[in-house]
Amino acid sequence: MPVRAPDLAAWLIDSLSSGLLAIDAAGSLTALNQAAQRILGGPGGDAGDWLGRDFRVALAFRPELLGLLEDALDGRERPSRAELVLSAGAAAPETTVGFTLLAIRDAQADLRGVAIQFRDLAAYERDDERARLRDRLAALGEMAAGLAHELRNPLAGMEVMAGLLKRRLPEGGEDHALVLDLLEQLRVVARSLDQTLEFVRPVAPSPHPIDPAQLLDLATDRACARVSFPGKIERRYAPQAPPALGDSEQLLVVLTDLVLNALEAMVGCSGPTAPQLVLGVDVERRPGAQAPIRLQGPSRPAGPDERIRCEVVLSVADSGPGVPAELRDRIFYPFFTTKHGGSGVGLAKAQKIVTSHGGSIELDAGLGGGAIFRVRLPASGDVG
Repeated sequence: MPVRAPDLAAWLIDSLSSGLLAIDAAGSLTALNQAAQRILGGPGGDAGDWLGRDFRVALAFRPELLGLLEDALDGRERPSRAELVLSAGAAAPETTVGFTLLAIRDAQADLRGVAIQFRDLAAYERDDERARLRDRLAALGEMAAGLAHELRNPLAGMEVMAGLLKRRLPEGGEDHALVLDLLEQLRVVARSLDQTLEFVRPVAPSPHPIDPAQLLDLATDRACARVSFPGKIERRYAPQAPPALGDSEQLLVVLTDLVLNALEAMVGCSGPTAPQLVLGVDVERRPGAQAPIRLQGPSRPAGPDERIRCEVVLSVADSGPGVPAELRDRIFYPFFTTKHGGSGVGLAKAQKIVTSHGGSIELDAGLGGGAIFRVRLPASGDVG
């Protein structure tokens, strides 16, 4: 049985990795593919539940897109390529899309509708940020490594001379106590230099498939063995999250430090409710390489054979005091710390490890206070 042209057109639209949405001159939705539903979010259901509805009702949760399409229905030519920020709402998060707007006209040049093709730019912005981060870390690493090597030799000489001076001074005297304090400060500087060299040392992960929930549970067990936590631990794990691709030993260090930081942030916090640690495993899909369209059977498609790059998202959220908004952009800077006696290397090293895996780490404010750290890692294999 031959494939009908309408069927082929529908399969072609759904096979696009970018979102496609079209309305007719009366404002009814006439086309909406799977990528558009994924990017826009909002009400679920099949595209058939959206088609035929007035776009002013169907897209009410995305007022910026709604306004763009309303303006386009007047038939006047507008710049066809631009970016649009879709603000967050109850049904969908904020996202930035790059779009192409097209007026649909008949043979007499009368306006018959409007089509918009768009792509979520968040993934591309993260890729750009990762590239900039790699450049910054490389430059910082070269500078810090050279400085540390230059300081280690004179520092070692000062430690030797201070040790000799200590042995020449009578114990219990004021001068002896001052030399002991000097030695301790020199050891602190030496430890800082060792941490600097450890931070700038290249990371070479050995990636393999990892169960993200199992890894996060193990990290939590290790952290709880170091810090007593009397509060509640809640796990929100997606039931069918794919394995993550990474070096389990390196990522275990990262996640253990994140959970440990969360537990320490809640120490001493008082309130009407017990402190709460929320662990999450989720998956986010983003368009990847496009594979050829396949047909299955005489009249049924096998579905779009679009390769989807998946990111496994591991999150650690606490109900502590959170991180002030003015410090969130600096929290991953090397040697910046909000902890008394902290080295400022932990989160910077965590970011370096995650970035070396092709992932990213980010900090957001929690709902009602606290902090949420999210680690995004590539999934093991493409998911269709």
